[in-house]
Order: sequence, then structure tokens, then C-alpha cells
Amino acid sequence: MRRPLSPGLLLFVSLLPLLVLAFIFVKGPVQEPARIQVRTAAQKVPPPRTLPAPANEAALPPPAKEGRASLAAIIIDDLGYNLEPVQIICAFKQPVTVSILPFAPATLETARLAGEGGLEIMLHLPLEALHQKMEKASQGTIYTSMTAEEIRKNVLASLAEVPGCRGVNNHTGSMVTEDDRMMPVILGVLKEKNLFFIDSRTSPNSIAFETARSMGVPSAARRTFLDDSLEEAAIKRQLEELFRVARANGRAVGIGHARKETLQALGKYLGLADAYGVKLVFASAVVE
Repeated sequence: MRRPLSPGLLLFVSLLPLLVLAFIFVKGPVQEPARIQVRTAAQKVPPPRTLPAPANEAALPPPAKEGRASLAAIIIDDLGYNLEPVQIICAFKQPVTVSILPFAPATLETARLAGEGGLEIMLHLPLEALHQKMEKASQGTIYTSMTAEEIRKNVLASLAEVPGCRGVNNHTGSMVTEDDRMMPVILGVLKEKNLFFIDSRTSPNSIAFETARSMGVPSAARRTFLDDSLEEAAIKRQLEELFRVARANGRAVGIGHARKETLQALGKYLGLADAYGVKLVFASAVVE
């Protein structure tokens, strides 16, 4: 005959299922908290500090032929009025070329800081432009009314203003760069001094680049102005255009100006060169 359960044991047996459910509810599944912790930790890891590849990477032109590296040179014009632009550019730690105006308030100090910062230095030579008002021209401007001797004297004086310069590009100059009398005189001085020349292409009718090549002056021509618009997105698009051209042709020159918006955008997006398979170089590396 089976002995009946004691009242205490009977109460324990009846409450056992409730105790088990309560334990599961409090503790939860053993593995789930670990999985949740892993996901939370992963979400807090900062993304890599690299710029993404172009969104339309599949549409990139093929690299230049002949086994040459794709090179892009960036020149920043109009330095010499104050020191902030050259200080910012030096902080990039990138091979950016600076083009300095002669006879500006901070010309000499800008050239000194650029040299100490490892930047390449150019003279930004002022040339007369179409429809230019004489009273608004930069000091040292070369005019079409000058004789050959006056041109030479002015070019030499401007070069002396920018110590350490390795090349020259034109500041404005849409009138002079179309003139087949003046450009050989200017370029003749550069050839004597073993300097290269970059045609800023301020006129679609410029003969400066072709004349330099015919005279044996190492030269190149500007492909892209980076900051016709000062919107950050527009400057980024122009940089990407520069890198596309460099990738397709092997060489390309872009010109920007010593403006706050331009320098801020460059600080953010110079790294895009790697995404396009392009190497940033000084202007002297792209002249032919």
C-alpha cells in the first residue's frame, strides 16, 4: 500500500514547475547575452579612416598605356598676400606645388616657409589680360606694349622676388599668351634659367604651351581649374575629374587658388587620388 505524500513534500512538488519557469525567466537563455554583447561592441568600432572608392569605379578609364604611372600635379596659385595658405598647404604633407605672386606683401616669407615645408615653388607671373584695367593689374605685370628688353627685365625682376622657384605659370595673361611676339621672349628667359613652364590656359587661344614645347622649354598645360565654384561638392568633382584625366592620359595638371574653401576641400579629398590609382606629384614631374 503506497504511503501518501507528506503535506510539505506535496506542496514542493506542486510548486516545482513554477520555480523552474521563474528561474528561466530571470536568468534567460545561457548564450543569448553573449551574442548581444558582441554585436553591441562591433557597432562601436569606428570605421576605417580612408576615403571610399569612387561610386562609379567600374566606369573609370583604363590606366595609361606604356607602363607609365598615372601622375596628377596640383598647383595652388595667388600665394603671397598672407602666410595662412602656405601654412595650411605645408600641413597637408602632400606634394603640392605653390605658385607665388611677385611683389606681394608676404612674397619672400611665403617662399621661405614653402621651401622649409618641402613644397615645390613656382613664380606666378602676372601677364596682361584682355579687357584688363591698368590700375587693377598686379605689380610686376608684363604688358603687350613693352619692348623685348623691358619684358626680359620684368621677368628677371619677378624671378628674383621668389627665391627657390623651379618654374613659372601665368597669372591672368589672356592677351599675352596669345601673342607670338611676347611669349618667345618670356620663355627665352625661362630656358636660360632652366625653369619649366605651365600654361594656365586663361585663354582658349593661348599659344604659350605650344611655343614652349617648340623652344625646348619643359612644359605642360592646365587641364582643370579646381575652384571655379567654391562649393565643396564642386571642388571634389573637379578633383575627381583631374584624377580621371591623369588615369586615362598618364599626366594631368589641376590649378586651384589660395582660398579658404579650396584649401579646406583639398584637405578632405586629396586622398581620393589613391582610389583612382593616381599618384600626386609636383608640377615638375609632369612637364615634358
